Amino acid sequence: MTRERWRAVDAVLMGALSCENDRREAFIREACGDDAALLHEVESLLAAHDGMSDDFLEQPPAEALGPAPMPNGERAAALANALAGRYVIESEIARGGMATVYRALDVRHARRVAIKVMREEVAAAIGAERFLEEIRVTASLQHPNILPLFDSGRHGGLLWYVMPFVEGETLRSRLAREGRLPVGEAIRLARQVAAALEHAHAHGIVHRDVKPENVLLQGSHALVADFGIALALDHAGGERLTKTGLTLGTPQYMAPEQAAGERALDARVDVYALGAVTYEMLAGQSPFAAPTRQAVVQRMLGEMPTALAAFRGDVPPSLDAAVARAMAKQPDDRFASAADFAAALITHADATRPASTLSRPGEHDTPAAATARPGRRAIAAHIVIYAVSAGIVLGLVIGMSLSRWSVFSQKSAAPPARWPTVSAIGATVPGADAKIIASGSSDAPSLVVVDRGGHVQQGITANRPWTPRFSPDGHRVAFGAYAVGRTSSDLWIADLDASTTWRLTDDDGDSNDPQWSPDGKAIAFSVNAPDGKDVAIRSLTSDTATRIVAALPGMQFPSDWLRDGRALIVTENGPDRYDILVQPVDGAAARPRPTAGEHPTSGRVSPNERWIAYTTQAWGRANVYLASYPGLERRVMVSEDGGADPVWRGDGRELYYWHGDTLVAVKVDAQSSDTLPKLGAATALFQAPYLSSLNTMYDASPDGTRFAIVQRR
Repeated sequence: MTRERWRAVDAVLMGALSCENDRREAFIREACGDDAALLHEVESLLAAHDGMSDDFLEQPPAEALGPAPMPNGERAAALANALAGRYVIESEIARGGMATVYRALDVRHARRVAIKVMREEVAAAIGAERFLEEIRVTASLQHPNILPLFDSGRHGGLLWYVMPFVEGETLRSRLAREGRLPVGEAIRLARQVAAALEHAHAHGIVHRDVKPENVLLQGSHALVADFGIALALDHAGGERLTKTGLTLGTPQYMAPEQAAGERALDARVDVYALGAVTYEMLAGQSPFAAPTRQAVVQRMLGEMPTALAAFRGDVPPSLDAAVARAMAKQPDDRFASAADFAAALITHADATRPASTLSRPGEHDTPAAATARPGRRAIAAHIVIYAVSAGIVLGLVIGMSLSRWSVFSQKSAAPPARWPTVSAIGATVPGADAKIIASGSSDAPSLVVVDRGGHVQQGITANRPWTPRFSPDGHRVAFGAYAVGRTSSDLWIADLDASTTWRLTDDDGDSNDPQWSPDGKAIAFSVNAPDGKDVAIRSLTSDTATRIVAALPGMQFPSDWLRDGRALIVTENGPDRYDILVQPVDGAAARPRPTAGEHPTSGRVSPNERWIAYTTQAWGRANVYLASYPGLERRVMVSEDGGADPVWRGDGRELYYWHGDTLVAVKVDAQSSDTLPKLGAATALFQAPYLSSLNTMYDASPDGTRFAIVQRR
């Protein structure tokens, strides 16, 4: 529809809405004359207007109405029979025009779920098979800001689908309580929703019913619920659903073309809806607030939203303009994608909130989850002593930040003469122009992503972060951190593009030291065991349980994952020594490497798997070495005047390590397995208050342009 055509439709529609009901038909026919297409468009808009309902899927699983007894009678018996052996219904938690939602126990997986059961007349109208076929497509969506679909089915007249049961509240509940949100908070939530929408749009799925009721909040983390259900209902039910007296969409957030009943809707209807939701978060009311549905639609079709500056003085004009563009009447005048809208918001976010752009681990917890729980890391006594001797105490068990270089008792002037010593050319101390990452005032360590000059690009707010690791594609960072009130660490994953953080583990296992599989589909990590720490693997693409692959006495920490995916490099912490093991991921016995008394740590294998970089203090001072792999017949000293924690660039042509608080980069030519690797100049990249510890507390992105660093403060 062109801009001129829309003006013509709008003029007739506004005139019709201003008429008494018994005069509308005559007015429309006179105004449209012989233009049959115009007549059809206006009649479609009027039909959509008259049938508007804002009770579609209005109560996602988290919007609890308080415990209620399970429904009795014939419906309860039918539901229990349909779900027997799979789910046990515990209580009704929500009820709306389309469905009733129950909290239930997933018997097989021993987890709480939310089951949405469609009303019988709705199920009959839309057709079960078609509906279930449609929503299966949405089950493939996997994103930290999308509430996933676990299961679906039908039994007799019942049609149902299963989602996670989320402790928290909806955005609607928060807006009802607070009225409006701080500008930075509104932007952050809008960007998280935009990330979910962009992911779905990339898979060809348009939500069609984005509204505060369908945004679940776990602390500061947003989850978009009922993804794709509106499309499934529309495709499966069509006109039959309208006959039940229910319609799809919510007028306050519907784009004009959706209100007009157009079938070929694209991602821009979701952009419009997100713009309306963002407006409401900032203004404290929907953009076209009115006492009746009819009045809402009339305002939506004929008015522009009131400027946000009329509601508050801290919204800059450029932010107001971005929200208004997202809500443009014509699709072509809006942002082309949710990602474009999010990008327009990020500059405003920088001006309205701290440097951290990601969710705070621990803010996602419910009050129950935030309660202190028993269980903490089992730590050998000598590790605590080393931590104290280093003067770094972070509190509780993660106070293992230590000066590892006081651990070794063996000392000699130099390594054996038979080992070549080929130190890198050039100074390893930064020059006057070296960039410095400033320390903050807090005593807690921080996690930042910086560029090669040490400039902070992104902050990841985390409670006592530990061992960050970039994903193979460089878009995510896994790390350990403590949730609020917890006495053990969990694994978290930060999506750097979407500016979101989500929790991978939620138990008392003190999970830490993550390592990504080469394909990015699994993470290996250390987890509590009776005798110390074991090594486990957890899939990111399935609901399979955590699998222990190394259960040895003492403490094991994975430090690398071989590129062929078959084995991990693990640092073993023995009674008074360290060693590096090659641990097969199938759980077979580990292969210790011959260390000749080196007591190595922080082993990292080169991408071509011909060299292993590691740290040792066996000859009086910590230095970085390269050894041929797997035979270890040849060794090369990389940092003869001190160095620790080597990390390879993704192509193996550069190696990084720390010289005190200076990050150093060394060019490496290690393509040939027949000769010693050639080392180029050592370049000091920047200085930072790096938190040295038992495992490597930083990582390099695969392309070597960014570094995720845990800083001491």
